[in-house]
Amino acid sequence: MPSSSLPSTFFDLTLDELTERLRGMGERSFRAKQLYHWVYRRFAESYDEMTDLPAPLRQRLAEEMPLRSLKRVAEQESKDGTTRKALFRLRDGHTIETVLMLYLPKKGSAWRRTVCVSTQVGCALGCTFCATGQMGLARDLSAGEIVEQVIAFARELRQEGLAKEEQPVTNVVFMGMGEPFANLDGTWKSIHVLNDKDGYALGARHITISTVGIVPGIKRLIKEKVQVNLAVSLHAPNDAVRSVIMPINKRYPVDDLLKACREYVDATHRRVFFEYLMIRDLNDSIEHAHELGRRLYGMTCHVNLLPMNPVPGSELRGSPPARVQAFGEELRKWGIRSTVRFEKGVDIQAGCGQLKTAVERGSRKASAS
Repeated sequence: MPSSSLPSTFFDLTLDELTERLRGMGERSFRAKQLYHWVYRRFAESYDEMTDLPAPLRQRLAEEMPLRSLKRVAEQESKDGTTRKALFRLRDGHTIETVLMLYLPKKGSAWRRTVCVSTQVGCALGCTFCATGQMGLARDLSAGEIVEQVIAFARELRQEGLAKEEQPVTNVVFMGMGEPFANLDGTWKSIHVLNDKDGYALGARHITISTVGIVPGIKRLIKEKVQVNLAVSLHAPNDAVRSVIMPINKRYPVDDLLKACREYVDATHRRVFFEYLMIRDLNDSIEHAHELGRRLYGMTCHVNLLPMNPVPGSELRGSPPARVQAFGEELRKWGIRSTVRFEKGVDIQAGCGQLKTAVERGSRKASAS
């Protein structure tokens, strides 16, 4: 479904596109890099801050290329202070979620500040474990609406003094609301904008796209010059189980999906990250682990085991810790590395779509009273 037909914002423009727009205004080309520096390095919130630009130009830019299209209407922070979730209202009234996750540095590593962005308003894929999947799809996000989610938190981190580096946000994961490969144009353009060396300059190795298994999207990724990381929501070792929880599997079954993943590894020499949600009595037996290990054997990959957290309206429940541990041990027998990852921000409904659902439910109740 196409993105909003509203006029573009500053964040919708690549540097080349911005240069052309400025030329059309009668401005010289160097103004484009000047603007990119103000927005992506100094995180200006309005054109008025750009005092080295002529006042008439600043006024025209504010009218034709606004610097804000997202309005924060709700925010929650986890008790430990490491996770924040924002609900943004778009210019057409729709809302989306964005999550900031702070990871304390481990020995030999740097402080990570990761933003999880949405790529669509809602989602059409209907995965049974996902609150967003229960909403349906309203529309795709524009590239600018995706990029601005990152910059909104970058500004916040800089203002709070939590990051003095040029890149307050160190990592971006396309794991929020929506399926990135179902919004190819918006996703790829936003990546190129964030990766631009004259802009935010976020390295490709610090960007991860998560897909439910859209095979053409994975093959497109193989051909892209910007080699970002690939994460695949697998969640089951076979079609019988996966089709129950992920309807998209009927279109792209496990064999086809894993074949595309092997092609990706062979072409890029990069590993695939498989996300595996541990669901009690559905996909978490030793037999499931054995089958998964056999299917992934020999592939350069890593499996993230994710104990499921409760989702409103779903009867599915997470696997007990002992079963998760046994699952990982079985994978190791096949030479498959795995990590048990507990979702951050459980106390603030950081799972996809949960804050949006809660806020909209509260609004409906208020309107009815």
